[in-house]
Amino acid sequence: MNGRNFHRWIGAALCLSLGWWMWRGLVIPGDPFLFGPAAYYVKNTALDTGASNIVAAILFDYRAFDTLGEATVIYTTVCGVAMLFARRRLKRSGWGLSFIVKRGMGMMVPFMLVYAASIVLMGHLTPGGGFQGGAVFATVTVLFCVIYGSKFEASRISPKVKEIIESSGAILFSLVGLWGLAVGAGFLSNVKSGFPSGALGSLLSGGAIPILNIAVGMKVGAGLSTLFYSMIKILEDPGEGPPPEV
Repeated sequence: MNGRNFHRWIGAALCLSLGWWMWRGLVIPGDPFLFGPAAYYVKNTALDTGASNIVAAILFDYRAFDTLGEATVIYTTVCGVAMLFARRRLKRSGWGLSFIVKRGMGMMVPFMLVYAASIVLMGHLTPGGGFQGGAVFATVTVLFCVIYGSKFEASRISPKVKEIIESSGAILFSLVGLWGLAVGAGFLSNVKSGFPSGALGSLLSGGAIPILNIAVGMKVGAGLSTLFYSMIKILEDPGEGPPPEV
């Protein structure tokens, strides 16, 4: 066995060991084996929040203030990139890819948008939420830039509209938190501030968690899209004509 094959076998054994270890961690045993915060969340999440997704309940209820800080990081990054490119005369990227790729993308876009919306709107019921759904929404705009060219993407969704969407998401998140303060229940207090928990497992459940998922989806989707557009629009050659259609 030469050295290259030896390193491959070592790498494969390490991956298998780590995979088995992670699988063991995913198989959650019964309540007697859980302790600390994990035991509380498993036992009380549905009662406290009305959400079926324990992870979403933790992110948008038990530690919602931390999630607001994480969303603010994206907002700060977008502001920094916008300021960095603000005083430069940057052209928008070129003409995109071939006719076949463009038509194929046109057929896929509605399904991608529905998928992204389902991730956001059902984040309190199934794995997903605002961060994941917002990333899928941003992927659609990134594909528009790559396949059709940023001229096409900017003519459909202008950078100003993206800024408004992102700011609206931040305002919506903050208003939900301030409502808790207004009723004396605490910032981002969810069910205790009057948001109905609903029937467990139904779409209209989870209190304010679905609203916060929508707010974060707006911020993440518009923010990541703005970041990509700001960096790709410098690629156009002003003297280059459109490519031949294939």
